[in-house]
Amino acid sequence: MFHSKVQISPVVISVCLWFFLFLLTADIFAQKTLLLEKVGTSRKFFFHDEDKFMLRTVNPDTFISSRLWDFNEKSLSLHTYIPFTVQYDNIRFVYKDYKFVKKMGFYCIIFSGVTFTVISINHLLNNEQVITPDMAYLTLPFIGAGILCVSLSRERMKLGLRWKLKFLDMPVFPLDGH
Repeated sequence: MFHSKVQISPVVISVCLWFFLFLLTADIFAQKTLLLEKVGTSRKFFFHDEDKFMLRTVNPDTFISSRLWDFNEKSLSLHTYIPFTVQYDNIRFVYKDYKFVKKMGFYCIIFSGVTFTVISINHLLNNEQVITPDMAYLTLPFIGAGILCVSLSRERMKLGLRWKLKFLDMPVFPLDGH
């Protein structure tokens, strides 16, 4: 009688082992997710533990910016020096910072200051008038662009009919990294 043994490739065994290990860790270490979404569109922002979170409450009217400490179905806790708990229905606005725009604004302001300083030193060394119109033409547009970028780097989302804050008790790994 002839018995044949099924040969399984080591690559298939390795892939299956990694897949089961991934499922096991995703199920055991499920991470709670806070979802901020705009109703009717595809705009979504995901927040996890230790993410920076900014909000404004209704009563008392306060602005809070710190790290998410803990959140559940009814409230979230922010950690400044002591945990600060806020109910979801007490949140009026949630703010989202765009780091690239803010960084670009600061770089424009720094470039403007450096340019102003270099031109001033050049005028001092050449015994010319220190402040001239060409300094304004070269530095003021960069100061304006920097201030505009810094002021537009934070988006305010009013919770209500358009923006919803949802608690998800499952791991969410968004494709776009937000």
